[in-house]
Amino acid sequence: MIHKAKDLSPDQRTALEGLLGRSVGDEEAISVRAITPAAVPDWLRQSWESSQELGLDRLSMDEIDAEIQAARMARRDRRQQ
Repeated sequence: MIHKAKDLSPDQRTALEGLLGRSVGDEEAISVRAITPAAVPDWLRQSWESSQELGLDRLSMDEIDAEIQAARMARRDRRQQ
């Protein structure tokens, strides 16, 4: 369902602007949709938990790039042997 901003009640407008973090113009149209998140497979949930336990969720992008580069070099070295 699409709502016109000019037709919103003051409370609805205030709530919407709070969610958006900005004011809404009268000419704007608003569409609201509620969705249920997809179920996370057990293997993925376990992977997330494992990475958190190991502190891997706190790696910087530079550290992640370095790990990827090291893995690629190790793979390349194994192929050449």
